[in-house]
Amino acid sequence: MHPMKRLRESRGIDQKEMARALGVTQPTISDWENGRKSPSVANMEKLANYFGVSTDYLLERETARQGVQIPVLGRVAAGLPIAAAEDILDYEEISPEMALRGEFFALQIRGDSMEPKISDGDVVIVRQQNCVESGELAIVMVGKEDATCKRVMFHERGVSLVSSNPKYPPMFYTAQEVEDLPLVIIGKVLELRAKF
Repeated sequence: MHPMKRLRESRGIDQKEMARALGVTQPTISDWENGRKSPSVANMEKLANYFGVSTDYLLERETARQGVQIPVLGRVAAGLPIAAAEDILDYEEISPEMALRGEFFALQIRGDSMEPKISDGDVVIVRQQNCVESGELAIVMVGKEDATCKRVMFHERGVSLVSSNPKYPPMFYTAQEVEDLPLVIIGKVLELRAKF
């Protein structure tokens, strides 16, 4: 599949919308994606800017292995935006396609509350977002404590943060406590990078 089509479909954009944004016709977009015609240099630049990628990526001179580097944080502290974090331990690579789906960071897990699947020292890939579905794994901040990795369960009267390790009981917070503390979802855990 042509990278242009892959990018367009991964963002849920149809050819008509893309053509309007770039000032070309829909059949032109179709011709580009099917390789019948190539965009001019000016249009290639427009496409690269539109998708937020390099022209080399669109021309398939960059391989899919050339991913996007995201910081591995040792902690996410209350009151600090992720971008301002200074506790960068390392970098992990995610695919360009994944990077197009939002803002990402990685977090090194501390402790054994998510064992056996996620262990102390493992790294999780996180997409920044302030809400998740009930039952999803998220990075959550409670009050002024550092962020923690927990399964978030929503109830009629509040929220439970659930550890995978049975020696840690679920922590329940009423709707009022969620507001007062506050309890804030920082992002959704999408991937585990286990360390050996």
